[in-house]
Formats: sequence, C-alpha cells, structure tokens
Amino acid sequence: MKILKKRWFQIVAAVVLVLIATIATYFDASLYQKPIVTIDQVAQQSKTKGTDEYKNTDYQVVQKVYGHFSNTSKKGQSVTITNSYAQSQLLDERYKAHQQVFVSKTSANHYIIQSTKRDAVLVFAVGLVIILLFCMKFTRGRLLSSVLLNLVVFFGFVQALIKLRTGDLVTLTVITAILIAAIALLVILGPTKDFVMAFASAFVATTVALLFSIWLLQLSGNSGIHFEMVDFGLQPYFGVFISQVIFSVLGVILDETMDISSSLIEMKQEVADVSKSTLFKSGMAIGRELVGPLINILLFIVIAENLNVVMLYLMNGNSIGYTLDMTLSLGVTQLLISAIGIVLTVPVTSFIVSQMVREKVA
Repeated sequence: MKILKKRWFQIVAAVVLVLIATIATYFDASLYQKPIVTIDQVAQQSKTKGTDEYKNTDYQVVQKVYGHFSNTSKKGQSVTITNSYAQSQLLDERYKAHQQVFVSKTSANHYIIQSTKRDAVLVFAVGLVIILLFCMKFTRGRLLSSVLLNLVVFFGFVQALIKLRTGDLVTLTVITAILIAAIALLVILGPTKDFVMAFASAFVATTVALLFSIWLLQLSGNSGIHFEMVDFGLQPYFGVFISQVIFSVLGVILDETMDISSSLIEMKQEVADVSKSTLFKSGMAIGRELVGPLINILLFIVIAENLNVVMLYLMNGNSIGYTLDMTLSLGVTQLLISAIGIVLTVPVTSFIVSQMVREKVA
C-alpha cells in the first residue's frame, strides 16, 4: 500500500512540475532578444480562390493579426501585422489568438512574422513523455540518460560534418553509430556481460548485413537504384545513402538484439542447467516471431516517407512504373538491407548469447 501511494505521489508530482514548467516557458519572453508578439485577436480580411494547370484548388487568405509585444523596449505596445497564408498551409501558417510569434521589423512601424514560439509546446511534449514513463514503470533515469548522451554524440557528429563537409561522412557515421549503440546499451545494461553480449551481437549483425548488401549492390552495378534521388541531391550520393542505412539498420537490430538476449538470459536464470543448444534453439524461435513484425514496420515507414512524393509523381501524369522506380528504389533498397540485418541478427544473437551466457548462474 505504501509503495502504491508513493508511486501515485511521484506521478502527481511529475504532472505538477510539467504544468509549472510549461506555464513558465510560455511566459519566458523576457529571456529572448528577438521581439516576441502575443496575439490577442485575428480577423480575416480576404479569401481568394486559385487553381493551377493541374486543376488543383487552393485558397489564399489574408488576415489581420492584432497583438502586443511581450519583450524588448516595446513591451506592452500594441502592433498590427498582416499575414497571408494558403489554406493548405504548405509553406506558411495560419495564426490564432493566444499564440506567441517571433517578428522582425521591415520598415518604420511595419513588422512581419518570422515563426511561432514553440518552446512551451516542446516542454509540455517532453514532460508528457516523462509522465508516461512514470506511469509505465520504465527505468526512467537510465533511459533519459542514454537519450541525452546520444544527443550529445549526435551533436558532435553534426559539428564534425560541418567542419569536414561530407568527405568523411561514412567514416564519421560508423564511429557515431558505434558510440550510440555502446552508450545506449552500456547505460541501460551497465558494464556487465549482458552489455558485451548485446553489443557484440548488434555490431556483428549490422556489419555483416551492410558488407553483404554493399557486395550485392556492387555485383549488380547498382542497377535500377537511383542514388541521385537522395533528399536535396546531397553528395556523395552513395555515401549519404549508406549513412542513412547504417542508422536505420542499427536501430532495428538493437531492438531485436535486446529482445532475444534478455529472453535467453532470463531463461538461463530460470533453468540453470539449460544447454547451449537449447538456448540457441530458443533464440531462433524467439527471433522468428520478431522478424515478420519488424520488417512490416519498416515497410510501413518506407510507404509513409514516400507517399507524398509518389502522389506528386502520379498527379503530374507519370506512369506507375516510372513513379515507383524513381521514388521507391532507395526506400525499398534500404528496406531489403534492413531485412537482411533483421534476419541475420537472429542466428548471430542466439549463438553469441548461448555461448556467453553459459557461465551465468541463477
């Protein structure tokens, strides 16, 4: 009973802290140097219908935004801003009362909206995740620590790319991926044999899957794969693609490795004299149950990422074959490489864990 009360107290305390942090962030305009305007009222001035050559219809809306400055020397002064946006809000935004926006001055007493102030929403979203972690009994400290540490590693990766451009992209990606995997597993599992088993399994499976896939790509001469279709045409095409694949493959393999290894470790703890062959067969059985769902998840991700581009190609009169070839070749290739990694992870993890876990005692 005391444990239950303590848990409810922790959840309520987390909710209160998140609400306080969200409210405090909403009213922190004085901490910013850029002018911030709090919108008091919005009035629509006009709405014009537009149709392009492909019969796509949209409306251009002009609205008057009335608000007051929340910081700088103009704090409290009223301001009126004209905002124009498309009803689809593809490249612009419709503003509403009580929003806070960053503005810039273009001429005497004339301002334009640059972007929305979203820090309060971000704090609330992060806080909501923390509250859910409290409710679901996750190892919150270790999880948050691993995420924060990996964000630092990724920030260093980005800074290195800025300085070195993309010349050493693949090398930096490999180093970053190894660090991210090691940190995630080390923080969650600790410096134990469990960490060694999980990291070795993930590293071997990812390496073998990538090398095997690259060999197949070279063997086929990259036939039918349009590396030049990477987002924004960023070069080197192949290096950018492989870097994306490394992160995606490693993520799903880490998940699969943790599932298999933790199950086999628990089995060893329950049955101290279980044989290595039994552990290996059990790992294979567990892995077979994971392969299908993981590959399907990746398939849905590929579809979700490319659905808008597929629709754009089709709506512009391209054939289905040409559309799929130009839009899904990279996604399907990445899916196949990930699928190879997912399948290889099952025997690799089962073998490594079955060999190393034999010395663990109940």
